Amino acid sequence: MKTDLEKYKKVSEITGYDPNQIAVVADQIAKGANAFELSYFLNVCKDMDLSPFKKEIWAYKDNQNNLIIFAGRDGLLSKAQKNPLFNGLRSSEVREKDVINIDIPSGKINHTFKPGKERGEIIGAYCIVFRKGGEPLIEWVDFDAYNKGYSTWKSDPVAMIKKVAESHALKKAFGLSGVQLETDWDINQDVAYPGDHVGRDYDAIQYAAELLRTSTYDDDTKEVISIKINNSSGAELDEIIANLKDSQMENVNPSKKEIAKMVQRSV
Repeated sequence: MKTDLEKYKKVSEITGYDPNQIAVVADQIAKGANAFELSYFLNVCKDMDLSPFKKEIWAYKDNQNNLIIFAGRDGLLSKAQKNPLFNGLRSSEVREKDVINIDIPSGKINHTFKPGKERGEIIGAYCIVFRKGGEPLIEWVDFDAYNKGYSTWKSDPVAMIKKVAESHALKKAFGLSGVQLETDWDINQDVAYPGDHVGRDYDAIQYAAELLRTSTYDDDTKEVISIKINNSSGAELDEIIANLKDSQMENVNPSKKEIAKMVQRSV
């Protein structure tokens, strides 16, 4: 049996990364990626001049088992700073009682508030990216559209919503295609779900997946049900779980017809 390092030698030849580095990427940075996907991911890292070891770029499998490559705000900023046209950025959160006027066609924002005064709840954030010899690019994001309400979003919502605005602005200003922003996705147990999945009951999803794994369905049927699980929620997901549990009970408690067949086979 080949060791992991031996398996990564071919990937090393394709990408130029050391097998030991590739082993770290496979274990920590692009979990679940096969050799082909690792080669693709590492070549994207090289092409974009972003380091997977500095958390500038990473990857997850999505709920359809596709490899999705992500770049963080720091990675996008690092990429922008290497561009001679980059001329800085400005960003701020905006609150209910702030006074703000955004003129996107003219690339201008007038944002005022009184420091030390109650400004109300966060409603969004903006970022302006400046490019030498070009028009500034403005990006606005709504807080409610991105707020996950837990983890850093709960402890430091200002930093998080500004990071969203900055990431979108940098990506758009310099045409950094080929990578996704993690803030547009929901990551649960190292699986990436599209943003419209935010708020789903992932414990129920995992429970359904385990029921499916231990079921007696053939592989083709399991694949169909798996897709339904990953794209269902609420009552629809509950129905899938109920059907899977009923299926298992049928295997544990065979029908009279099935018992008769077993008796005949034993005679």
